[in-house]
Amino acid sequence: MKDFIKNNPITKFFRNVIGPSAIVAAGMIGAGAVATRLLAGAWFRMQLLWAALYVIPMVIFTLDSASRVGIMSKHRGMIEMIKHEIHWTLAWFIFIPAFLLNIVVNMGQMSVMVEATYGSLGIKLPPSNKTTPGIIITTLILLIITVFLVTSGGFKKIEKIMTYLLLFILFAFIVVAIKGLLDWKIWVEVAKGLIPKIPKDLPVVGSPGKVRSGFLQLMSIAGQALPATLLLSYGYFTSNAEYTEKDLKKSFWKSVQNFGIIWGLFSIVVVVAGATALNSVYRGQNGGLHFSQIETVAQAGQVITPALPGAISFLAPRIFSLGLLAAAFTTMVGVAMIMVYFTLDILGKDWKFKEGNKTYDIALMLWIVVPGILAPFWKLPALIKAILGMAGNLILAPLSVLIIIYFVNKKSLMGKYKANLGRNIMLIITFLFTLFVLLYKLF
Repeated sequence: MKDFIKNNPITKFFRNVIGPSAIVAAGMIGAGAVATRLLAGAWFRMQLLWAALYVIPMVIFTLDSASRVGIMSKHRGMIEMIKHEIHWTLAWFIFIPAFLLNIVVNMGQMSVMVEATYGSLGIKLPPSNKTTPGIIITTLILLIITVFLVTSGGFKKIEKIMTYLLLFILFAFIVVAIKGLLDWKIWVEVAKGLIPKIPKDLPVVGSPGKVRSGFLQLMSIAGQALPATLLLSYGYFTSNAEYTEKDLKKSFWKSVQNFGIIWGLFSIVVVVAGATALNSVYRGQNGGLHFSQIETVAQAGQVITPALPGAISFLAPRIFSLGLLAAAFTTMVGVAMIMVYFTLDILGKDWKFKEGNKTYDIALMLWIVVPGILAPFWKLPALIKAILGMAGNLILAPLSVLIIIYFVNKKSLMGKYKANLGRNIMLIITFLFTLFVLLYKLF
């Protein structure tokens, strides 16, 4: 029995995915990913499925290239490398907007965690324009729990926590999409959704002049998948895990498993769930909810009702809320870790997440607590906050990809692991895609 537990396929797969890529993938399967893909499906059905899918190889090769730079530089930080090998002004040009933007991102994650907590307990949430004592108390409790979980262990413990949450989130949203994918007509629609197009804006029923922007939704999907801070930070994670040159191949295949298989599957099933369980169901019949009006956790939580047997369908919003709570937690922790790496690195401090690094612990706690405290005072629905944060993440993405291209092609740094033609083609495609999405509305 022990041998079976140790060597069965599920255990082997779990053992294989643990690592820096699991931490980053768990952070990417966060509230922003749920909001961008679920609402893309709810509002535009499969029309943006291509964006969620086609960014996957871009993510794999860009993050793996950043990882290689971190490993081959003998675990130097990317910000420090930009500062000394390109120019110090460029390092600060990246750091300052990233600093401000990711405060907003983590405010959005905490708002989602609060809404999800209310939803999982079956408690009605106050209107989004009111900051009640209950909201503040819930926020403080969540902050205490988050800080304890993050600061009580160390890097290896966080790896395992994030991996467990990653697999839990994936399972939760596979359940969401099961019923929809059993209909062969949905597969036809999925195939059509692989053809790139930008949906027309969707008017919101009952709100004259208000629309759901197809382009903003595309930008938020791209920004969630290819944020500048994530692209430049991945080397910190592999360095913190003490990867060396001999781990390059292992690191690449773990990235394929986490970003290609797990995150890729997640992207597809959440879009499908939004289309089949929200768009197809909520059509405003008899004055009820219309899919264009969906924007809160409670409304989106109805997504898994059709996927559950009738006897337990009442649990759907609570199951969804628990999954979303875990998703927001992983993103909040991931963003906090990234910004601590950046902050300590640009200040010349020890940025390693390890036992005894009190500076890291204090900075990590602040990156969780400060945005969390500010979150109740930002007056927007939580899922909309998450989408806006993800869209803003795209602003510096083209520059970040160019920086990675520069370093991964530097012979004196990379040696025999200098990027080959195939890798460079994929990186150039990633650069052009992020540039297109960023500049599309200007022309």
